[in-house]
Amino acid sequence: MLTFYYRLASILRPLQTLWFGLAIICLGWLVYLLLRAPVEVSQRWQLTALVSFAFLLNMMLLTLLFATPITAVAPTAFWPRLQYRLRYLLHYCLAWVVTVLFLLILWLFLRITLGIIVPLLL
Repeated sequence: MLTFYYRLASILRPLQTLWFGLAIICLGWLVYLLLRAPVEVSQRWQLTALVSFAFLLNMMLLTLLFATPITAVAPTAFWPRLQYRLRYLLHYCLAWVVTVLFLLILWLFLRITLGIIVPLLL
């Protein structure tokens, strides 16, 4: 799992400025919907803006957290081995957190698609 995220982060690393720019645009869209938009428009598109912003933040989180793989330590001393294992465990837990966040965002996106966008097309 960690090698997948390291590879994915290395592929997505050049696009980090794009993720940041799109996140700022989504945040501006969300602020507009919260403060200035009419109530009907705001109620319809707030969740979409929020989920889009969350997805882009998750992409930025992935590229920042998994930018460099953990370097292995020579198994001579106790403390360096313990630090390496704890660092590896924390990276593995972060990989699971990112995966759960992606699944939650995907589920919310599917709910938006079925609940908001499909009635617009009918």
